[in-house]
Amino acid sequence: MALKNLCRLSRDKTGLAALEFAVLAPALLMLVFSVIVYSIYFTALYGVRQASSEGARAALAGLSSTERSTLATARAQTVAESFRSIVGQGHSFVVTTQSESSDVFAVTVSYDMSGSPIMRYAGFLPLPSTTVSATTRVTNGSY
Repeated sequence: MALKNLCRLSRDKTGLAALEFAVLAPALLMLVFSVIVYSIYFTALYGVRQASSEGARAALAGLSSTERSTLATARAQTVAESFRSIVGQGHSFVVTTQSESSDVFAVTVSYDMSGSPIMRYAGFLPLPSTTVSATTRVTNGSY
């Protein structure tokens, strides 16, 4: 009798879809969640790179090193702040400028994402470094 019930149970297909969903749903949800978390991280990376390049572009208008630094910092900070609504209310963007030589000017923008909500999942997902930075170098321009 038990063997007959076991054979009948092995041929029964009702509930199979629910069982398959229960097995596959965690993996699919993990994949979707990973895509969302990494898209926020890459948006922060893009924002930092964009702010750095815009700051360097603004520095070209300056005549002295001090004026270049002021223009670059103001522009980079403005562009970086426009990404804050996307990447979260972590620490502030840090803009540093430096004249590397008589004709090269560098703008570095960095952002510490440790206060961002996605970093709560750093133990759950293999995330890159919490500090995102980019440096753009431009020549002072001469003929």
